[in-house]
Amino acid sequence: MNRDVPQTPYIDTDWQDYAACKGMGNDVFFPEESHNSSSTIYNKALSICRGCPVSRQCLMYAMYWEEGQFRRFGVFGGLTPRQRDQLCYGAQ
Repeated sequence: MNRDVPQTPYIDTDWQDYAACKGMGNDVFFPEESHNSSSTIYNKALSICRGCPVSRQCLMYAMYWEEGQFRRFGVFGGLTPRQRDQLCYGAQ
């Protein structure tokens, strides 16, 4: 076994089968205008997330994978990238 190769942790993604967004295209959650700080471009995605039974798991998944990232993208768990930054780093 090569000890220099980092092991990828197992992340349970079974919750994705119950997501309100299952089968939807990424363009709703990752709009091309995502560099815009306004959350209005995310309104459709946020409305889908509001009724999602697994939004908490989705948010935890995103926060895990985005840890240490300089920039966040898209809507996860009902939060925009800016909202997730604030959750992670506090209001600035």
